[in-house]
Parts: sequence; C-alpha cells; structure tokens
Amino acid sequence: MNYLQNLSPINQLLVLVAFIGLLFGFLVVYLDNSKDYVLKRDWRDKKTKQ
Repeated sequence: MNYLQNLSPINQLLVLVAFIGLLFGFLVVYLDNSKDYVLKRDWRDKKTKQ
C-alpha cells in the first residue's frame, strides 16, 4: 500500500478508476453468464449460428 501513497494524486486517481472499471467489468460478465439474471434488452442475435 505504500507504493500507492508514493504516487502523484493524478496517478492515484487513475489507479482507482481502473480498479473500479475492472470490478464493474467482472460484475457485467458475472451477470451476463448468470442463468437467474436476464438482460432487459439483449441486442445479440438469438437466431441459429450459421
């Protein structure tokens, strides 16, 4: 944690935003793969693959 404190405030902010983005990405992937959660508007083509 000492490494993050040595960074400049702008770099600390970038690290925080990147970390939150990763968490959000994992949440989206988890919910997309979950069988109990259905996306409200699923834009992907549900037709048979050709």
